[in-house]
Amino acid sequence: MNNETLFGPTEGWSLEPIGVWLLKEARSLTDAVELIDQLMARLTAAGAGIDRFRLTATTLHPQLIAWGVAWDRGSKPRMWNGEHGVELGDAYIGSPIQYVRERNLPYRARLDAPARDSDHSTFHDLRAAGMTAYVALPLTFGTGVVNVVTIATASPARFSDADIARFEAMINLLAPLVEIISERRMTLGLLDTFVGPRISRRILDGQVRRGDGAQINAAFWYSDLRGFTGLSERLPTAELLHLLNDYFEYCAAAAAARGGEILQFIGDAILIVFEIDEPGREAEVCESALDAAIDAFDSLAVVNHRRRHSGQPVIEFGLGLHLGVVTHANVGSPGRLAFNVIGPAVNTTARIQSLTKQTGVPLLLSSDFAKRVKRPLRHVGTFELRGVAESEDLYTPAEG
Repeated sequence: MNNETLFGPTEGWSLEPIGVWLLKEARSLTDAVELIDQLMARLTAAGAGIDRFRLTATTLHPQLIAWGVAWDRGSKPRMWNGEHGVELGDAYIGSPIQYVRERNLPYRARLDAPARDSDHSTFHDLRAAGMTAYVALPLTFGTGVVNVVTIATASPARFSDADIARFEAMINLLAPLVEIISERRMTLGLLDTFVGPRISRRILDGQVRRGDGAQINAAFWYSDLRGFTGLSERLPTAELLHLLNDYFEYCAAAAAARGGEILQFIGDAILIVFEIDEPGREAEVCESALDAAIDAFDSLAVVNHRRRHSGQPVIEFGLGLHLGVVTHANVGSPGRLAFNVIGPAVNTTARIQSLTKQTGVPLLLSSDFAKRVKRPLRHVGTFELRGVAESEDLYTPAEG
């Protein structure tokens, strides 16, 4: 094509100011939605004739296979996430997205021609939205991973060859910015999944040296499965992992809904923190932690009903709740560090949990925790805790 520059053909609308923006100011944007919002505002002002824009990027995440940003003329862009398995569905198989990702080639289609039954659902949806032309273009990262940008217009003029050339030039400039954002999203997602949001924030804030940490005031949850050694000896591995994951999932979900965060999985035990982030919130946080514990027992009771009917062993566990101050710090060897909680409050919580076996009461509260709870409680007894100097009065909810 004649009369081409770095930013595509010179005839028609100009990509040059957008290209300069992508090379300079846009590099400071770390949010994908904001990046696409500003990009589409500039493309609209330039007269690019885009009515629909989609960015799709693959990712490495335990739950997600892709993420993206969707923009439609007259609306703000929105983020979306694609879960694992979406690539096996009809929306992906046979789609232009699949074509571009697998072949690393553009896909172009006119939509003002009559529809055919064999057309992919993508094209039926685009026609229903009034689009007349569509193009899917590869957005390739430096790693070689092929992602996809799709662009559609409702204009009767459709897209010219010069328009497509400009879009390709724009995507080449956009790709490194999206790659940086994608890498950061992937890093955050993996950190949140494997070490939790609290620790991932501290790592990204620079707390990476041995000894970095802070004191936290919190309510603590320590729960432990019953009979896990026997279960691990007699259950097939897949069945044992399924039981463990059910237990972890429902406890984590109940805690997260009430502001709790898992600090550690310790074999078949779980340590969860409900941080008291400002003075005067002790009662509120303790009530939330107790609600979370009750929710976990109720949820797993439903799971156990299904497990009994299918002949599977039920999930039984003990849970202790306590209140205290601990140090949450980065400890370990110079080459292998981990954030850990250090302080008597955690040990006390674990000892309280261990007494659920002796008392036959699956949920026990320390006296410090119980003082902050307004609902009726039943005094279970006074007990010596191993490794703790003073005896402890333990309580449980009066009902259930």
